Amino acid sequence: MLTTSNSISIIQELGEPLTEDILRSEWVFVILVIPVLIYLVVSLMEKYSLIRIVRIVFNNKFAYTIFRNTPPGAQVFQILLGILSMVSISTFLLFAQLHFDIRFYDLKPHFLWMVNMGFISVAISLRYIVNLIIGIITRSGDTFREYFFNISRGYKLFGIILMVLNFFISYLISIPDAYIIYLSVLLFAIIYIFRTIRLVYIFIRKRFSLFYLILYLCALEFFPALVLIRYLSGQEY
Repeated sequence: MLTTSNSISIIQELGEPLTEDILRSEWVFVILVIPVLIYLVVSLMEKYSLIRIVRIVFNNKFAYTIFRNTPPGAQVFQILLGILSMVSISTFLLFAQLHFDIRFYDLKPHFLWMVNMGFISVAISLRYIVNLIIGIITRSGDTFREYFFNISRGYKLFGIILMVLNFFISYLISIPDAYIIYLSVLLFAIIYIFRTIRLVYIFIRKRFSLFYLILYLCALEFFPALVLIRYLSGQEY
């Protein structure tokens, strides 16, 4: 039987729960609602279901078909989904930083959220620019456009999932915050593994050499992951 003392020890092992006044403050509620409103707008604009995004992320053949049938140029609803993802991921990072007491220069939570938003925006923009430059240099623009197409859908799927899980972290008091945070990290890891497999699949299909495949994996996957880990470690430069 689970006694009160056992419950307290379990919670202490998971880490201290997030401060209620931060979780349920007005500004946190606003950043939680923004992705929901964006998703509702996108749902009204386009018949772009969540199941379709899931199939793009986890089904190679379906993803390739959608990529080939997608017109060039930026689409408004895709831009909105990108904003949704950046807001959701930034909010989740804030919750994780507060839970594990990771602070940058003792920034207040709302400033820390802005830093997260800036970091995510710059990271995604740099990823796009690097893909574009490498595609031009290697004359493989179509290959890297397909790769970034899959990256962006992975981010958007994770952002939509976090749109729901962030609400759970903030308002679902019956489940410890750590459980939901670890579940989110697990889901991200699954999406990341499938994305890396997709990169290998695209390069093999395009008959790239093994040397370039390893080089691109280090430059486009492993190095950004190390930068993210360094950022989340909270180490001040």
